[in-house]
Amino acid sequence: MNKFVLLASGATASLALLAGAASAQTDGSQSRPTLVGAWQVEVTLRVNGPDCTIAPIIGIGPNPFPSLNTFHAGGTMSEWGTRAPPATRTSGHGVWQRTGSGAFRYHDMFYSFDANGLLTATMDIRSNLKLAMSGKTFKGTSRLVMTDISGNPLNFCATLSGERITL
Repeated sequence: MNKFVLLASGATASLALLAGAASAQTDGSQSRPTLVGAWQVEVTLRVNGPDCTIAPIIGIGPNPFPSLNTFHAGGTMSEWGTRAPPATRTSGHGVWQRTGSGAFRYHDMFYSFDANGLLTATMDIRSNLKLAMSGKTFKGTSRLVMTDISGNPLNFCATLSGERITL
């Protein structure tokens, strides 16, 4: 009898873990995938325009470049971009929310520094994403405002292409 109880308990725990892993990519319904999870994102900075389809910015740093985004349950997010060396920028932190069926938006920020470690700018990013029905990829656009320490803003945009990181 004790072996049966132990076996049943182990099976129940395993099913609970599997259910938790499945829910990490949905918000309670297999038909409503969510952003919760870790993503590899390709970011292409573009000249600012109304629909962000103007040519990519060239001549200053790599473009496109990879970024890592993590969308946490509860609506917070973390970001790390590779366009600048780690010593010259912080990771990004922000919030996200669902705006419709497969549609999401997020707002994150990070700080930039010069070679001496002095603060040079704040980056404010506001993005809209459309998640594929599979929940494994997304496309989106970002509006970015880089404000230097004197308060001068520089506006540009970016297109995003994300792929979920999985086991």
